[in-house]
Amino acid sequence: MKTVEVLSKKEEIRLHLFLGLFLIYIRYVHVDYNAPYFVSFTDFSLFNNTTVIIFISIFYFHYLYVMPRVMRKFTWQNVCLGWLASYFLFVGIRALIEQVLTVWIWGQQNYFPGTPVWYYIFDNFYFSLFSIGIATAMYIIIYLIRSLQLNQIIQQEKNEAELRFLKSQINPHFVFNTLNNIYYLVYQKSEQALPAIDKMSQLMRYMTYETSENSIELQKEINYIKDFIDLEKMRIAGDVYLKLDIQINNPNLLIPPLLLLPFIENGFKHGVLTDATHPFTIQITQIDNTLELYTQNKCNNYNKDETSGVGLSNIQKRLALQFANKHTLIIKEEENIFTCRLTIKL
Repeated sequence: MKTVEVLSKKEEIRLHLFLGLFLIYIRYVHVDYNAPYFVSFTDFSLFNNTTVIIFISIFYFHYLYVMPRVMRKFTWQNVCLGWLASYFLFVGIRALIEQVLTVWIWGQQNYFPGTPVWYYIFDNFYFSLFSIGIATAMYIIIYLIRSLQLNQIIQQEKNEAELRFLKSQINPHFVFNTLNNIYYLVYQKSEQALPAIDKMSQLMRYMTYETSENSIELQKEINYIKDFIDLEKMRIAGDVYLKLDIQINNPNLLIPPLLLLPFIENGFKHGVLTDATHPFTIQITQIDNTLELYTQNKCNNYNKDETSGVGLSNIQKRLALQFANKHTLIIKEEENIFTCRLTIKL
């Protein structure tokens, strides 16, 4: 599965730098068709520069101090209190810089002498909205991006955990069925018992060392299926009628391990293998990135148990997790003939 990464601090800083450059551009640069290169710069006046300083101060106060507390415990009361704190800080800093410091250093002030305090506070309501509003919007956008990404990570971890659980079910299911087969061979004192044990050890070695990966080569999966078929045929008395047709163009194509086995295992467990008129048919075809598995077998209605649905229900869940909208699975039973057709876009 594709790994989802949360918006990092470095990426957040880049967004802030981009925003800063954009605001500097609209504050100091404008298009002038009469100027060289059609660009001119505004007058770097005293109060134009102090406006930038005040904007940056309030922006980061609201962004770094107010918004984290508001979002940590969101209530409209906290929103209003946070906005008021930033607003009155804006008024205070602007009064300090433009009505005190600039008078002391340069002998200039932004508002006329004698401006009433109430008018000064009311007038700055409009100017404060710019810095507080942009800080709020910027924080919410980044917060939502991170929330969406974290939700994707949680869902991905949930899916991977479920896949690990489903995959772990396959091994006990296989071992249970195979041990039953070997028990039958030993009980019958068949000469196939020892070769069956040896074949099973090879398959278990494969399952232990190969299927720990998320994907394996298609050819390895096919070799495993062939060994599994050989093992299953050992337990069946009499002739086994089976048609195996494999046509693959790229044996190195990667697929999830043990993806095709449940369909073939289901045919051996619940199918009739000794009827020449209805042989167990297995077709595996791969062209480009399309993999198709087709199986058909006559049903053995006498071989049903309580766990008969584990294999196919398991694989249906795995397909939904690993190949959502990239596979089709058609399963039908007509006149005692069971058919499966699986098509996957890898």
